[in-house]
Amino acid sequence: MPSTLGPDDIANILRRYFNQGDRSPDIVLDTTPRADVSPSVVDELLARPDVHDEDYLVFRHFADPRTTILDVGANFGYSATSIWRSGARAAVVSFEPIPMYARVLDALAQRINPPPGGLLHRWRHPKRYESFSTGVSDRIGTITFHLSVLNEDRINSALTTASDTVDIESYVRNTLFFAKANGIDITSFRLHPFIAPVTTLDRWLAEAPSTLKRQRIVAIKIDTEGFEGHTMVGASGLLSRQRPLIMAECGHAIPLAVETARLHGYVMLRRVGDRLEIADAPSGVNTFYGHPSQFRRYRRMGLMA
Repeated sequence: MPSTLGPDDIANILRRYFNQGDRSPDIVLDTTPRADVSPSVVDELLARPDVHDEDYLVFRHFADPRTTILDVGANFGYSATSIWRSGARAAVVSFEPIPMYARVLDALAQRINPPPGGLLHRWRHPKRYESFSTGVSDRIGTITFHLSVLNEDRINSALTTASDTVDIESYVRNTLFFAKANGIDITSFRLHPFIAPVTTLDRWLAEAPSTLKRQRIVAIKIDTEGFEGHTMVGASGLLSRQRPLIMAECGHAIPLAVETARLHGYVMLRRVGDRLEIADAPSGVNTFYGHPSQFRRYRRMGLMA
């Protein structure tokens, strides 16, 4: 029976891969691993009664179905479905570079969108969801991602990174937390590098074959594993023109995110219940940024007191 790997074993593999550039077969998986969820998870996500993170409660105030929320770093769709489970009626557009999740997000689109019909039908039953298999940053091209794979084929998508330098201690801690939360004994640990397209939100708005981009973009949720600031830089035109609400994971701790928000006139907000208020520090892991020009509208919506 294979022995269980401990923190020192995992740290050694990470050092070999990221610090030494070792690409030996014992630490690199060249074949595509299976996704940790199947398309059937969509029905489970939609049936859940509550949001997966209380920060998503703020989205319930976006009640206009002819507006759009961007979900950057969608994973397998739990963030998009949490937006709707909060009570939001806005449409959602997801961006996710991990190819194994494309089938799941396609299933979500089939499940949530109305059947095709004529012009009057489309007006009465507007499209609610689109997804794009791409990374989002401050440039256009391709990028190499590094995906953790446990026990030969169990991916840990939460630790996918496009960085060539990682905090090994934190990486090990998060890997062990994931294993414990999922009842897994880690008997093997490898990394799967893959190349994905990358775009900017401004380029997507200009060129993508999207119906939902034509609607007003009212909010952007960003979870790009440390590249939240780059994503905001690549959305400079969008931030200047439409001034959507921003929710960025650890946005307060990423200098580029803080500076980009400041340059566009945004201020930091914190969540209190399902509302936001001006603050000097975030209320949790996610950082909210809002533009003062939108505050009167937010108060009418009930998003701000």
